[in-house]
Amino acid sequence: MVFLAAGVVGSAFCLFLIQPMMAKRLLPVFGGSASVWAVCLVFYQSMLLLGYLYAHGLARRLPPRVQAAVHAGLCVLALLALPRAGAPPMEAGAGSPAAGIVVQLALAIGLPYLMLSATSPLLQHWYAQLYPAGQAYRLFAWSNLSCVAALLAFPFWLEPRWEWGEIARLWKWGFVAAALFHLLSAGLVWKRRPAGIKPVSEGSDGPPVLRRSVALWLYWAFLGSGLLVSVTDHLCLVVAPFPMLWVLPLLLYLLSFVVTFESDRYRRWWGVPAGFAGLLSMAWALTYLAPARMLGPGVAIFTLGLFAVCLMVHGELAASRPPERHLTSFYIAMAAGGAMGSVFVALIAPLVFRQMVEMPLLLAMTAVTALFLVYGRSVYSDALAAVAAVVIVAAAGANWLALQSRVVAVDRNFYGSMRVTESPGPDGSGRLRTMVHGAVNHGSQFVDKQRRHIPLTYYTAQTGAGQLLSRQSAGPRKVGLVGLGAGALASYGRPGDVFFFYEINPLVVSLARTHFSYLSDSPARVEMVLGDARIMLSRQPDQHFDVLAVDAFTGDSVPVHLLTREAMAIYSRHLKPDGVLALHLSNLHLDLTKVALAHGRELNWRSSVIATPADSRFDSVGAVWVLMSRGQAGPGLPSGPGTGPVWTDEHSSLLHVLR
Repeated sequence: MVFLAAGVVGSAFCLFLIQPMMAKRLLPVFGGSASVWAVCLVFYQSMLLLGYLYAHGLARRLPPRVQAAVHAGLCVLALLALPRAGAPPMEAGAGSPAAGIVVQLALAIGLPYLMLSATSPLLQHWYAQLYPAGQAYRLFAWSNLSCVAALLAFPFWLEPRWEWGEIARLWKWGFVAAALFHLLSAGLVWKRRPAGIKPVSEGSDGPPVLRRSVALWLYWAFLGSGLLVSVTDHLCLVVAPFPMLWVLPLLLYLLSFVVTFESDRYRRWWGVPAGFAGLLSMAWALTYLAPARMLGPGVAIFTLGLFAVCLMVHGELAASRPPERHLTSFYIAMAAGGAMGSVFVALIAPLVFRQMVEMPLLLAMTAVTALFLVYGRSVYSDALAAVAAVVIVAAAGANWLALQSRVVAVDRNFYGSMRVTESPGPDGSGRLRTMVHGAVNHGSQFVDKQRRHIPLTYYTAQTGAGQLLSRQSAGPRKVGLVGLGAGALASYGRPGDVFFFYEINPLVVSLARTHFSYLSDSPARVEMVLGDARIMLSRQPDQHFDVLAVDAFTGDSVPVHLLTREAMAIYSRHLKPDGVLALHLSNLHLDLTKVALAHGRELNWRSSVIATPADSRFDSVGAVWVLMSRGQAGPGLPSGPGTGPVWTDEHSSLLHVLR
């Protein structure tokens, strides 16, 4: 029993520790997009399904001794493939980013992950065979507690203290220990189950599983997984894609399994009201909560709301679980439903919906489902449930209508949903056109010809970039700009200047050229380089930029890989000796100036922080720029101290810069 329990617990820890590890490793390769984690979840849950199918096939088709021999062989193959798990990721190809993420994960951790994925159902099946009087389902709760420990360990203990390579080595040793317990468990099965005993066949000692039951298992798992991925997507888009926001929703999602599967504690009389409370709170926050409050109240509302809803859907799942002879079939259906939920949100929704409406849709679906769970009990409970369901569906509809309001153009790809809106100007005259990514403004422009040359939002003449690019120069300038947005910085171009824009998202380029005139109106020659700026700059010869402005955002934050020591070395190589690096670090939730100033201190550069307040006349919400150079950093401004962390490609944590 000890070997089986240790195998389940150790494998679960390794299984969920590798998830944020690998996602963080791949994040810079794919531009720091919030979608990276969603696609990683598709791979993880699909591999979990494959592992469950493998366990089901062994349990239902092979004698116990053959099961033990086959699984021991898989353990050996996984150990042989282990060195690949620490290999550096490949650069993203020209194809689909989602497909590239899946391929890289499969090559790096495919076999080890398959072995870990098969652990829970296979070792629980062996436990049920070896100890018929035991409770095999309790091992599932234990495994989820181990998963919770792994998810807490990565962002709060391992990531802030150790480099990625050190964490990877620790994970490998943990995997070796888990594989050893698998082999010992297989040896136990080999010893106690002679080859002459036939394998357990589905329904051999009881009625078969009904198709209706399988459909319900799929549906409950689909709702929980779909909400997990959509809630995480929303948080990462509004705040920043980083491990803490990946693991908090996943942690509470897993805790709901622990609560509902550890014993028969779930009851519909409290589970459905909890589900409605979670749905109502998330629907309210999605519609009314300001982005500035997302890190504190927003994270709390969405994660606790997700937990409450998952208590309901996973409680219903646990209440409908079959006898242990059908254990592997149950886990296959559960894994398949989970995979369907992640595939729907991460892969299907971006193709079907031009706006990010999957979370409102899932909230409405779950509310209607909860209504049917309690309908018919009493007039009072029916009325309360109906009102709650109507409010949630109405809030989902209101969110959809808000996304359609004043929209001139909208489209979506791997990097998220982009829309262009048009509204009255801030002074009540004229029209204002704005590019929006999720809930974040990526640049605005007056539509009328008299004012459309005026840079707005984060790029007004008073901002750090505005002051820098407005300065007189001895001759034509060569300017590099990482991130395009609406293209407002092109308005500072002069005849003879060359402005090179580096933009990873082709949809941004299309919208900037079609619906804004900053690029076409600029007196400078404008060149466009499509691709991740850091990768593109690393491939190019020295560009000798007079100014290099880093203005790339994913959600509300600069991608981490654009603010590391290695990135700063690339920027330095491309600047003239007297060139200036301008970093746009406006952020509601993170104080990234600490990181920039720490890099300036390390490079022995002069650094200036220029923060400008909001100005409604120019649609400005306030901006923070850091100007850095080997000589004078800003227009007569003092140098700032370097008191923050120095990030590297191997070691960075946003916990140190949370506001």
